[in-house]
Order: sequence, then C-alpha cells, then structure tokens
Amino acid sequence: MLEIRDIVTSYGKIEALRGVDLSVTEGRITCLLGPNGAGKTTLMMTIAGILNPSRGSIVFDGTELVGKTPSRIVEHGIALVPENRLVFPDMDVRENLLAGAYRRLTRERTEVDRDLDRMFERFPRLRERQEQNAGTLSGGEQQMLAVARALMARPKLLLMDEPSLGLAPLMVEEIFRIIRDLHGDGTSIFLVEQNAHMALQVAHHFFLLEQGRVTFDGTPGELAEEELIQRAYLGSQANG
Repeated sequence: MLEIRDIVTSYGKIEALRGVDLSVTEGRITCLLGPNGAGKTTLMMTIAGILNPSRGSIVFDGTELVGKTPSRIVEHGIALVPENRLVFPDMDVRENLLAGAYRRLTRERTEVDRDLDRMFERFPRLRERQEQNAGTLSGGEQQMLAVARALMARPKLLLMDEPSLGLAPLMVEEIFRIIRDLHGDGTSIFLVEQNAHMALQVAHHFFLLEQGRVTFDGTPGELAEEELIQRAYLGSQANG
C-alpha cells in the first residue's frame, strides 16, 4: 500500500531522516515508535507532502508521492491527523469538518453532507458542539474533531501523529477505542505514538525509529515489551 525507500529529510544541514525504509500494509494498523527527536513527526509530514525529502521515494498504491502537493496527496487517499491536533480554533466544529472535505465540496456536496452526518453519529459529542468554536473544546474533543476532519477526506490510509498526546487516561482509552473501531470499519492506519504499551495492543506491525533510521521492525511480541518500550522512550543507548 505504502512503500517508503531511502527517505532523507533535512532541516537546513541537519538530517532528521537518514535513509528511512518501511512499508505499510493495507488493512492493518502499523505503528511507528521511537524516542523524542527520532524523526517520527518529520516522517509523517514528509508522507503528507508538508516537508519535501532531499532523497528517496514514497509510493502509495503505485503512485509516487514525492514532489506532490499536500492537497494532491489527500486526493490520492492519504489524510493526516497532526500532532497537537491543530484544529482551526476560530471556526466552529461543523466548519472544521467541512474543511476536511474542501476538495470535494463543489462536486460531491450531497455525499459530503452524508459524511458529516456519519461523523456526528460516530462522535456524538461533536454533534452536541457543532456550532461551538473548536478552540473552546477540551483536548479530547479537539482530538476527536481532528480525527473526524481527516475522515471527511475519505482516506484509504489515515496517518495519526501522537493522538493520545496530553490527554487524560480515560480519554486515551477512548482514542484507542476509536482507532480499533476505525480499523474494524476497514481503515488502514499508520500510527505514531509515544504510549508504546497502548500502541502495541492495537498494532499488527511496528517499526522502531531511532536517530532518523529504522532500527527494528516486527510484530508485537517479537521483542520483549519491556525492552521495546525502553527503546521507544529512550533509544537503544538506554540498553548499553
């Protein structure tokens, strides 16, 4: 579904990604773990077209994405739920959701309205707050809105960058329930998550990113969870 080969992405002279290779399989939840500064968010933004790599290839369903604009990548079927949610704070909930479908509004308005109803069915709290400015929502509600906004693009692959970040434990449980439900509905998910324990409960396959390189990949259970979680938070140097 998604094949990433030898991706190098830099901030000035600093290489944040140094030859990343990984793949995401259709119909699965694939998780990317790694300590802070490993390059996880940089990889998500590179896939989404927000950052341009200096080298490498990103192929999605047979189409090369490197060089395409973020809007074109959305049209190809990839949507990003960004780190820290990044909802539009001065727009209400309904307007935020419609922003997720902006490429479809003129030609598919009836379908967009149906999708809007489906989002309100999936996330009842958003229906209750649909005329409320997004900036006044709780952190958990904003995360639900960010997920729903991405789903309004009807993605084949949903990129989720740290969806549990900064949320209370009960809301973290709710977010992971939503992830399971989305997968159950047929959505393929590429998940970046600092909560390694929770992520490994939902992932079918995972990659470990350290200092801009993939250092391990496998299925949950192939590496002792205690060691994996230590490396996910602290890097491999923690073991030496």
